[in-house]
Amino acid sequence: MRKIVIYIMLLMIGFTIQAQIPDQIKSKLTELVKKVAKESDKAVIKEQLNRFVSNAPNESSKKAALSFIKKESTSNTVKSVVDELMSSKIVTKNGDYKFLKNVGIINMISNELKKGNILIKNDKIQAIDYTKKRKAPESAKIFDLSGKYLIPGLIDAHVHITHGTFNDAKHHLHEAVKNGVTSVRDMGGDGRMLTLLKRNTLIGENIGADVYFSTIIAGPDFFINDKRPQSVALGAKAGEVSWQRAITNDTDLKQVISEVKGIGATAIKVYMNVEKNLFKKVADEAKRQGLKVWAHAVVPPTKAIDITNGGADVMSHAGDMIQYEFIKGDLKDRYGFKNREELITYRNQLKNVQWDENTLEVKRLFSSMKNNNSILDATLHVYDNERRSPDDLKNALKAVRIASKMGVKVGAGSDNMITEEKGAPAVLNIHGEIELLTKAGLSNFEALQAATIINAEMLGEENNIGTIENGKIANLVILNANPLEDIRNTKKIDFVLKRGKIVK
Repeated sequence: MRKIVIYIMLLMIGFTIQAQIPDQIKSKLTELVKKVAKESDKAVIKEQLNRFVSNAPNESSKKAALSFIKKESTSNTVKSVVDELMSSKIVTKNGDYKFLKNVGIINMISNELKKGNILIKNDKIQAIDYTKKRKAPESAKIFDLSGKYLIPGLIDAHVHITHGTFNDAKHHLHEAVKNGVTSVRDMGGDGRMLTLLKRNTLIGENIGADVYFSTIIAGPDFFINDKRPQSVALGAKAGEVSWQRAITNDTDLKQVISEVKGIGATAIKVYMNVEKNLFKKVADEAKRQGLKVWAHAVVPPTKAIDITNGGADVMSHAGDMIQYEFIKGDLKDRYGFKNREELITYRNQLKNVQWDENTLEVKRLFSSMKNNNSILDATLHVYDNERRSPDDLKNALKAVRIASKMGVKVGAGSDNMITEEKGAPAVLNIHGEIELLTKAGLSNFEALQAATIINAEMLGEENNIGTIENGKIANLVILNANPLEDIRNTKKIDFVLKRGKIVK
């Protein structure tokens, strides 16, 4: 694709709106017309057309190419997009500049709202100006955002996006970015789909949130007893593919992690049936090869205290992580019981555990998490529904409150990225997760940090995203109301910039 763009750019230098378009360009533009004719989404069509014509050296060359596309196309949707592009000012080869002026900036570094201007060049923040002295480049598109507020793109740190079709996943990622979510952390899915989704959103072929994903690591029993892994291993055997691997003490962990790295995963996710010594071995190998270590807070038979001490960068699910600390000996998973009565007795034992911020087990766990820099992926949204006991949410909120008070970093993950009901707008559940974090005791600013810079750290991307700073990727959300005053204002979105481009 890049070669085609460069080729067209060089050829377009030689003609203007009045000139005859060279045959070499005609053939390439004809290919483009055929490609976009298959699309129905105007945003996708616009992205693909713009990728070609934005390399034109001047306005005349741009209009010549667009005129040809409109003449050749039989799609009214394509023609409509062409008309929009024809009426817009060309961004020259000097760079795609956007100048956001008079906007209230919440940079996620300091708990301070400051009005200023931001200059974006291509996909990066080039300058932040609070003096109002900086002028926009002549070719910049200027946005007067008086009365509006700017935050970094939100990150949902716990999603599962491949349990439907590939087109479902593309659609959901597009809805996510329209609703302010510019990145997601997938915690276990079909690695074949995830690899392609990661690539396509990165290069702009799909318009959606950027994808960071993990490979599930678990003991063999999990893949035998649980039906879910096979649903994302169709065509292969669950536990024997690079995106989900069964391990034992005899496993060649170096080879396993190399395969995980090879599919483009960001991390391993340790899930179940991994004892603490094996957990540490696989965590050490993952880190040696440059991958993150993500895990459930509790990985039966291993307790949370051993997960953090074993090297977990992120630990998911706040709801019952404390209670398991009180169980004597190894923990049992859902398949470790002889009958249902035994399972119910075990769960009742967990429910009857009494604890607070002064309990030794609580202080020990959260002190260790703070010292190990293990981030808590709270997933409060999971516990906030009618299928769960009210005590589940109460315990999760209490755990988050105590963890945060003790200095543990808390992130924001929904574990159910999107809710769609027929006839209603899509709901991105990260907004509800952020609100629940404030109910747990975090300030509005801290809850915003959880969904931005803390989550960026989970991904290992804190130097690229998560705050509004010079040189960072321009993933930005423009809001119509101040989220520091009311956290629900994260849903009042004017528009979104993903890698410097407006999302529609």
